[in-house]
Amino acid sequence: MTTGRLKTDMFANSNAALFRPHLAARIDSVTLMLFIAVVEEASIAKAAEREHLAPSAVSKRLADLEHMMKVPLLERHRRGVTLTTAGEAFLAHSRRILRDLSQLESEMSEFSSMSHGARGHVRAAANESALFGFFPDALGRFMREHPYVTVELQPDTSTGAVQKVREGAVEFGIFWGSQPVNGLKVMSCYVDRLVVVVPQDHPLAGQRNVRFVDLLDHPLILQEPYSSIQILTERLAVEAGRTLRSRIRVAGFDAVCRMAQAGLGIGIVPDYFVSDRAAAMQIAEVPLDEEWANRLHKLCVRDDEEMPTATRLLVEFLSR
Repeated sequence: MTTGRLKTDMFANSNAALFRPHLAARIDSVTLMLFIAVVEEASIAKAAEREHLAPSAVSKRLADLEHMMKVPLLERHRRGVTLTTAGEAFLAHSRRILRDLSQLESEMSEFSSMSHGARGHVRAAANESALFGFFPDALGRFMREHPYVTVELQPDTSTGAVQKVREGAVEFGIFWGSQPVNGLKVMSCYVDRLVVVVPQDHPLAGQRNVRFVDLLDHPLILQEPYSSIQILTERLAVEAGRTLRSRIRVAGFDAVCRMAQAGLGIGIVPDYFVSDRAAAMQIAEVPLDEEWANRLHKLCVRDDEEMPTATRLLVEFLSR
């Protein structure tokens, strides 16, 4: 019985050994990139347009890929495609493989005789506060020190930035608020302060500071549902036993300021976003007398692997 089981295990291991190099030899990076593009666009046609290929060519590669995997990776619908359970696993591996290849290329270039310092391409996601308030000056200093490093910044909410790190879509993310960060390495990044923007003729305009509960007597300019500021204001209103009054919802701090300028309500934005433009936009900035108005932004990375050199240098620079 033991001998029979041993033979079976040897046969299974032999088949697995034969399958692995066969699979590695047939899957190419172009196919992985196309698969990721189809998932991100939720459409074969849109992915084909994005990658400048014929839809039939993309569809053929996907069909060949599923035949090779011996399992469906996508469910095709009239309005696009969605991932199967197997497809979700394949997506995670695809992103990891392409990330490793990118890391390999980056690190090998450092050994080139023409290389002077670290090289590489870093992908990051950040909330709007970091993208427009913190990153420009910080990146300017970093990239002057490391001229061969390129950076791709993706705007997102704090929730979305953390999720992209978790999925492997970016190397690191900057966020604020109580985000679920299990399995991620988190470090402090920078601090900003929230203020209230109101029309210049608004009753609150002349005050030196204001409490959050006082804002609830006025129509608020709401922000996108997954915005950290919106989540915070909704929670605080519930804790105060009050209901948010609003006539409009917008996305982005610039839109909040413009709606305030138009007299459609008052809003909460970071101080850096309004301080230099308040007079020109005919709005007033009122400090918030709340402890949570001082916001500590954090940086998160995956905690299960070594970072490429360029990513490590940038993360260390931003978290000093």
